[in-house]
Amino acid sequence: MTTKPVEASAQHILVVDDQPENLRSLDQILSYSYQVSLAANGQACLEQVAQSTPDLILLDVDMPLMDGLTVCRLVKADPATSMIPIIFVSALSRLSERLAGYQAGADDYVTKPYDVDELLAKIRIALNNRHDLEAARERALLAQEEMEASLAACIELNLLADFIDNSLDCDDLRTLGEGLLETFDRFGLRVIVRLVESGHYFSHAGEVGMLDQEMMESLYDNGKIIDFGHRSLFNAESVSVLVRNMPVHDQTRYQRWRDNLKLLVEVVNSRIFSLQQQSNRQKERERLQPLIAGIHQLIEKLQHSGDDLNWDQACHDLNRLRMAWESQRA
Repeated sequence: MTTKPVEASAQHILVVDDQPENLRSLDQILSYSYQVSLAANGQACLEQVAQSTPDLILLDVDMPLMDGLTVCRLVKADPATSMIPIIFVSALSRLSERLAGYQAGADDYVTKPYDVDELLAKIRIALNNRHDLEAARERALLAQEEMEASLAACIELNLLADFIDNSLDCDDLRTLGEGLLETFDRFGLRVIVRLVESGHYFSHAGEVGMLDQEMMESLYDNGKIIDFGHRSLFNAESVSVLVRNMPVHDQTRYQRWRDNLKLLVEVVNSRIFSLQQQSNRQKERERLQPLIAGIHQLIEKLQHSGDDLNWDQACHDLNRLRMAWESQRA
């Protein structure tokens, strides 16, 4: 085998023939425009292809040990090399012999003695076809990736919508926290949820270690989103969420999840505020009950006093009720 060094950008053609004079002739013809490698038999061809994938193979048919048809079938059967165009250059010129070459997977067939211009034209066509095919495959893969990303985004938004809808039915913080953990689980994320005011923690792993608690508390005032390695901490006024396994290997998904999780934490924060307001209203209602009951009793007493109505006593009783209610608030 010999290799003639040319520009690194030149396309690489592997020439396979058991006749040294044929290898030298093709090397001289091709080396002006292409990087050329030479192999004297089928086994040497396969070894070179395994080491460095050529852009095109010129292959003789009638060779000892392993004929060109077998080499062609092996190259085309391997997914890693099946896209390499193969042009048979052979003295076997009968129709049945050319058809056998095409059936083995060849892209074209040139008979010896060959016309140089025809050979070069067929090489250019085969290389252009490969380029166009690879470009089409790349476009198809890109379209598939975009479709999969769009589908994944729709699924994730649906998860967000489901959580927001279900959160409206949560009457307490524990139910809200458990629903949040379930949503993160559907994202495939492992998290720790911290309720800032109560200091309660929720986690897929159950009990939350002191190191994680101290870290979340110490980073609470450092920003709304803090990234470190494959972890991200999302902070809001009433809740913090530490995600332990962000998809840092996939930047598109990572950024999408980062935005979605920021929204999710903001929704949870809003729901916590609403539940706290609801709880405060209930507590205020309970504190007002003695005052309201006392006022109703005073009204009933005044209604039954008739001509013996004592306004000074009534004002004294009302003031006593007010003072009792204020002391309860304090």
